[in-house]
Amino acid sequence: MPPVRWGIIGPGSIAHNFADALKESYSGKLQAIASLNSQRREEFGNKYKIENHFRFKTYEELLNSSDVDAVYISTPHTLHAELSIKAAGKGKHILCEKPAAVNLLEGQKVINSVREAGVFYVEGFMYRCHPQIPALLKLIKDNKIGKINKIISSFGFDMKKIIPNSRLFDKNLAGGAILDVGLYPISFSRLIAGVATGKKFLNPIEIDAEARIGETGVDEIATANLRFDNNITAKVSTAILKNMKNNSIIEGSEGYIELDQPWAPGRDSGPYHSKIKINIKGKEEILEFKGPEHLFFFEAELSSQTILKERLEVPHPGMTWEDTLGNLKVLDEWRKKIGYFLPQDIN
Repeated sequence: MPPVRWGIIGPGSIAHNFADALKESYSGKLQAIASLNSQRREEFGNKYKIENHFRFKTYEELLNSSDVDAVYISTPHTLHAELSIKAAGKGKHILCEKPAAVNLLEGQKVINSVREAGVFYVEGFMYRCHPQIPALLKLIKDNKIGKINKIISSFGFDMKKIIPNSRLFDKNLAGGAILDVGLYPISFSRLIAGVATGKKFLNPIEIDAEARIGETGVDEIATANLRFDNNITAKVSTAILKNMKNNSIIEGSEGYIELDQPWAPGRDSGPYHSKIKINIKGKEEILEFKGPEHLFFFEAELSSQTILKERLEVPHPGMTWEDTLGNLKVLDEWRKKIGYFLPQDIN
C-alpha cells in the first residue's frame, strides 16, 4: 500500500520535528510544504529535498493539490481551526498541532467539519503516542499504587524576558502559557483521572486557578487545582517566564508514580530514553524506555497507519475528538477563572 503523502502547512521549528519523523515512517512520507514566507519555504524545501513544484506559496495551493493526502498544521494557534476546516472541506486528512483551536466553540466547528467530511483528524499531543504512556496506564489499571487520589503535573519554561514580536506574548495570536504548554498537564490529568475509574478520560467538576497576567496581556505563569467526581484532585502549573520541573507525579493509596519526562521523553532527534519511577512504601522500581526512533515518529506513524486503515480517529490513548473537546472546555474554564479572554471568545 502506498504511504500517506503529507503536506506541511507552516515550516516552524516543530514542523522540522515532524518532517524528521517522517523520514523514519513506514506508512507516511513528506510530499509538500506551504509557507507565505519565501525564504523559510525554500530553506525547508531544500533541507528535506521537496520537489520545487510541491513548494507552495499559499496554503490554498497545497490544499488543492491532488498529490497531497494529509496535512500537518503547525501555524500559530489562531489559524489552527480555520485551516483545519478548510482542509476538511478539501477532503484532506489532518494532524493539527495543539491546541486544536483557541476555544471550545472553534473546536466544535472543527470536529463538526471533519465529521461531515469523513476525514481523519487528530490533535497533535505527541506525548500521548509515546510507548511510556500505555505502560503507565497499565500500571494505573492494575492498581499498582492502589487507589489514585492526586495528580501533580507541570510544564513551564523561562523565556527570560518579554519578546514583543513573539507569538508567546501576543494576545492576538492566543499567546501565553496555558494555550502553549499548560494544555499538556491538563490533558495528562484528565487522562489519568479517567483511566483510574475505567474511562478513557474525565473532565473536572471544579476548577480553582490563579495566574500572573503580564504587561502584554497574556498569562505568564498560571496554576490550577482540579477536582474530579471520583475524588481525585490535580494540581497543574505552567509558565513561559519560569522554569518548572516539567514532570508528573501520580499519588495513590499505596505509593506514587513519577514520570521525569512526560512531555518530551528523550532528545528530539532520538534515540529516546525515559523512565517511570514507581515507589511503593519506600521501595522503588524503575521502568526504562529506550529506542532509536525520533520522538515524533510514534505520532507520525500512528497517524499514517490510522489513515491507511481508513479510520477517522486514533486509538486511545491518542487524542480522540471527544477528548480534544473536553480538553478545550477545561482550558476555557481555566482562562475564565484568571480573567484571560481572547478576541475569539467574544464571537
